[in-house]
Amino acid sequence: MIASLQSEDWESRLQAAENLGKSKYKKAIEPLIQALNDSDEYVREGAVWSLGEIKDKRAIPALIKALNDQDQYVREGAAIALGKLKDKRAVGPLFQLLRSDSESMRRTAETALGTLGECATEPLLDMLHDPDWDVRWRATHILGEIKDLRAVEALIEALKDENKYVIEGAITALGEIKDKRAVEPLMEALKDTNKYVREEATNALGEIRDERAIHALVDVLSDKDWGVRWGAANALGEIRRKGAIEPLIHAFSDEVRYVRESAAAAIVRIGKKAGGHLVQALGSSDPNVRRWAAWTLGKLKYEKAAEHLALALQDEDGGVQFAAEVALAEIEG
Repeated sequence: MIASLQSEDWESRLQAAENLGKSKYKKAIEPLIQALNDSDEYVREGAVWSLGEIKDKRAIPALIKALNDQDQYVREGAAIALGKLKDKRAVGPLFQLLRSDSESMRRTAETALGTLGECATEPLLDMLHDPDWDVRWRATHILGEIKDLRAVEALIEALKDENKYVIEGAITALGEIKDKRAVEPLMEALKDTNKYVREEATNALGEIRDERAIHALVDVLSDKDWGVRWGAANALGEIRRKGAIEPLIHAFSDEVRYVRESAAAAIVRIGKKAGGHLVQALGSSDPNVRRWAAWTLGKLKYEKAAEHLALALQDEDGGVQFAAEVALAEIEG
C-alpha cells in the first residue's frame, strides 16, 4: 500500500492512502505526510483522513500546514483529523478557523475543537469575551460538547451576554454539562423576555434534573408561548417528582395539543404514583382533561383504574370514550 502511494494513477494513490488509514499502520505516517503534497486533491483528502484515523502525533505539524491547503475539503479534513489527535498544539490553528470567511470551515473547526477535548477549555473561556458574537456563540457550543466542569461559572456569566444567540448557546451548554451550580441561574432565565431563551432554559433544567427547579417550571406551564409550556412539561417529566403531577394534569386543558401530549408523556415518566390523581381527573368538566387522563392511565397500565375507565366508555365526549377503550385494552394486555 505504501508503494502504491507513488503510483502514476491517482485513484490507486487514493485507495492506498485510505487503506492505510483503515489499517492504522503506524509506519505509514511519514509516507502519508508526504502524500499531503500530492498534486491530486482527492489523494490529499484521503491522506488527511488516514492521519486522523491512525492518530499519531507526529502528523500534527503537517496537518496544521494542511489547514492552508488550496482545497476546502482537504482543509476541513485536516481540521477533523487534528481534533481526533487531541493535542494542544492544534488549539490555536483551529481557533483561527473560527474566524474563517467560510461558514462550512467555521462549522468544521467547531466540530474539531469539540473533539479535541479539555485541552481546549481554557482558550475557549477567553473566547466567551470575544468581540465577535459568532465566535462567542460557537465557543458555548464547543464547551457544551467538551463538558469540562471548569466552564460552568464562565457559561453562567455568559447568560448576561448582550446577544440572544450567545445566551441560548450558554444555556444549552449548561444543560449538556449537567452541573447543579447552573440550576438557579437557569431558573432566572425562565423569566427572560425572549421566548427562545425561556424554552432553552426549560430544556436545560430537564437535562440537569434537579428538584429545586420544579416550582419555577410549574410557573411557566402557564407561559404565553406554547413552546415554553411544552418544554416545561417535558422537563418536569425528566425530574420525575410527585409534586409535578397535579400541575401536569392541569396542563391537559392547554389549548395546544403538543403541550397536552408533553404533559401526558411526563406523567408516564413519573410513574404509577400518578394513578390516583388521574382517576380523579376522569371526573373533570374539561373533555381534554378526561381524554388525556384516560390515555395516560392506559400507558401506565394502572389496573385500579379499570372500573373508572369502563364508566368513561359512556362519556358524552367521543374522544373520551375512544381513549378509555384504548386504555382498557392496554391494561388488559
